[in-house]
Amino acid sequence: MKMEPKIDEIYQRFLKNEATAAEIEQLFLCFEAGTDVQLQQSIAGFMAQAIEEPADTERRTHLENLQMKINAKLDAAQDVQDSIRHHYFISKLFSLPAYRIAASLLIIACLSFSAYYYLNEKTQQEQIKPGGNYATLLTKTGQEIDLKKSSNQVIQRVAGVTIRKTADGQLVYTASPVAQNFELEWNSIITPLGGRYKIVLSDGSLVMLNSGSKLEFPVGFRGQERRVKLIGEAYFEVAKDVSKPFIVVSGRGNVEVLGTKFNISNYPEDGVIKTTLLEGKVRFTDNVLQNKKILRPGEQLSLKGDDIQLSEVNAADFMAWKDGKFIFKNEELSVIMHQLSRWYNIDVDYNSLPERRLYANISANVSLSEVLRMLSVTSNLKFNVDGRRVSVMK
Repeated sequence: MKMEPKIDEIYQRFLKNEATAAEIEQLFLCFEAGTDVQLQQSIAGFMAQAIEEPADTERRTHLENLQMKINAKLDAAQDVQDSIRHHYFISKLFSLPAYRIAASLLIIACLSFSAYYYLNEKTQQEQIKPGGNYATLLTKTGQEIDLKKSSNQVIQRVAGVTIRKTADGQLVYTASPVAQNFELEWNSIITPLGGRYKIVLSDGSLVMLNSGSKLEFPVGFRGQERRVKLIGEAYFEVAKDVSKPFIVVSGRGNVEVLGTKFNISNYPEDGVIKTTLLEGKVRFTDNVLQNKKILRPGEQLSLKGDDIQLSEVNAADFMAWKDGKFIFKNEELSVIMHQLSRWYNIDVDYNSLPERRLYANISANVSLSEVLRMLSVTSNLKFNVDGRRVSVMK
């Protein structure tokens, strides 16, 4: 039987041990619909192609050796095949010696998905899980507090402010009426690669810090402004206070707001500062050249070197990371891999990346292998994972 293009693609991934459980089930349903001759032609064509590919030689040898070990078990199970849900499909394949390896692999996949993963010699990427709610709090005294584990407890009371770590993974600063009587005291929160964290500042503003970032902020705000410092990326929901503007110092830029929702990305290795506005209005100031720009909802300002660009964007796309998503629209592959490297704490071989722009909408809560598989489907690129190093295969 001639397969639909999607089934063709799934079967190719199956031969490489890259298909998911749902895709394997879809293969069974497809094969069960075919006649003997059609089935022989389909399996023969695919297996011939797999065996002819030089890159599959080592894997083919492995499968043949494995086949010798499992043949005895398969033969012993011959008399009880009718108890297997896919008896018809298996018995048809089993009568075709030329396709014994393919049949065996599908039997194993049907009986146990865990056994399917056992067949895969390159499962390192399956072990690379997404990041989580990790951060370290640095106090004025130099104390380092690991915020990895969730709890609901008071960490400190300092300068009239209570610092509490909540059970849902937030750090909350609550100022008492006497907080204004204390001297200004700063804290820092640092997220590692593979970590994110939410902070509620003493004025009620919410900050979500992305991976590999650092936020410096006062325990309690004093004076006529609310000023914080950012390295990396963060999403802000600023509590409105017209008497005290909220200022984010990030690299050579200042973002000043009264009350709004926006995102700032300022990773030093990116060489660009991006401010994206979702709601309200902000003013961006280049502290070197003193250039000032007003942003309105749906606008993004990029400062690269001395060049300032203001453009209209879908602001939610650039903040999707806070909701556990990667949304890329005509984005450079190198930029995509930079984001993945921070969230999955991986090392990327950027020299292997072709100059490509991709579209993708991917959950950030799945394993690295699933993300790379989806990027591969949309781009036809093949990714190689060696330990925690990722490259594009030539």
